[in-house]
Amino acid sequence: MATTVPRPAATEPGIAEPPTGGAGAPGSTPEAAVPAGPRVHPFLQTLAWAVAPTWVMDRCAARFGEMFTITFWPSGMQLVLISAPEDVKRIFTAPPELAPSSAGNSPVRGVMGEHSVITLTGPEHMRQRKLLLPPFHGERMREYEQTIVQATREDLAGWPLGEPMHLQDRTRAITLEVILRAVFGVEAERMDPLRQAISGLLAPMNPLRLLPIALRMPKLDRPPGAIGRALDRLDAVIYDELARRRTQADLAERTDILSLLMQARDEQGEAMTDPELRDELVTLLLAGHETTATSVAWAIERLVRHPQKLARLVEEIDAGEREDYMTAVVNETLRVRPVVPIVARMLTAEMELGGRRLPAGTRVMPSIYLTNRNPRVYDEPLEFRPERFLDASPDTFSWIPFGGGIRRCIGASFAQLEMRLMLRTMLSELEPGLPPARLGLAGRAGLAGRGEWNRRRAITLVPARGARVVWRERAGRNRSAAGRNRSAA
Repeated sequence: MATTVPRPAATEPGIAEPPTGGAGAPGSTPEAAVPAGPRVHPFLQTLAWAVAPTWVMDRCAARFGEMFTITFWPSGMQLVLISAPEDVKRIFTAPPELAPSSAGNSPVRGVMGEHSVITLTGPEHMRQRKLLLPPFHGERMREYEQTIVQATREDLAGWPLGEPMHLQDRTRAITLEVILRAVFGVEAERMDPLRQAISGLLAPMNPLRLLPIALRMPKLDRPPGAIGRALDRLDAVIYDELARRRTQADLAERTDILSLLMQARDEQGEAMTDPELRDELVTLLLAGHETTATSVAWAIERLVRHPQKLARLVEEIDAGEREDYMTAVVNETLRVRPVVPIVARMLTAEMELGGRRLPAGTRVMPSIYLTNRNPRVYDEPLEFRPERFLDASPDTFSWIPFGGGIRRCIGASFAQLEMRLMLRTMLSELEPGLPPARLGLAGRAGLAGRGEWNRRRAITLVPARGARVVWRERAGRNRSAAGRNRSAA
């Protein structure tokens, strides 16, 4: 998997030289400064970032290398993107007081809340993280396996066969059902108002509508308009359920995540307040299903364009003995098609990265998208090759789909388990294939080889056409009659 390509020197073509301080006398220390970036007007940088962030990152990486700066207009806010594993490691392992997350100063705070593990920093973040960890590790997590399989099979029964469908719509419905059942238990069946509120929050947004958001400094207030109304509905359901749950005599015996969090105590014996519970539940509901749904859709989108790899995975599933290739497929999907493109840190003091001193106040963005595709680490980095992970596990700082350090995604293990179980359930019963090429496009061969490109959906990257696929019954395997009836309907 690893290559021997050396790290580019700052003086190589296309790499900006670090600025020198003073008169540049021998032994002088360069002044702290951000690296070079695009020379086009910041308005154009902002527009391109809002509409096509992966295009911007690819072009900048090709021109400037593993560290560059993007400038927004009219705020003047600058983002320093990094993708060298050694720099990523330095940021992720830095003391939290030196490089805290800047998510608390981003628009997600207005949605997730000030008590969310995503937006908190320092001791408050560690307290919430410790309270949230138990439901997502060890044997406790295994209790959700049947929930995942059941939700997948129930949705699978209604899929139209032989007709193109947008797979991401279905995977999103499955993972939402899974997280609702995991969080609320049997009460999930009466959570239709909550499902509707979440759908309102995640409704597709025209990329051009993101431009006004990108043009201004981040606002921490609760979003107005349709998003704000959806949050109001979501909060009403959550607070009503918290009040109802506290009156139940069997709270101590329950194993759903909400009940576990209500019973959790920190080192001082304190429980979470209702506002804290609300913020963590919203975080789990939103972040706990959209990203995994997209990753499963990306996995199928990649597999149908690599029939030999799909056949190898199906063969392993049918054998039912090991999951080596399944795990490799999941890891490679998360590498080559990460759902979240960047994570953010705000330097509170000067820090040296890549031989350059960055000033305090710099927003440093480890680029998940570019780090996972770094050609110094991966042979043929743009190719979908699960085999690269059969003999080598992903490296901690060059494979970062879940971030890293003390802020690595709490639900990473759950997400990977969910991906494996959903893919196994789908591919054991149905066979996916490419839909017919549309007239006026490049043709089936070209479309198949290229695949779907990344499209921005709020802060995530999704298949541009929704992971369009055709499903057929596998030879010798039939769905239940009830499933066929729902499919025909």
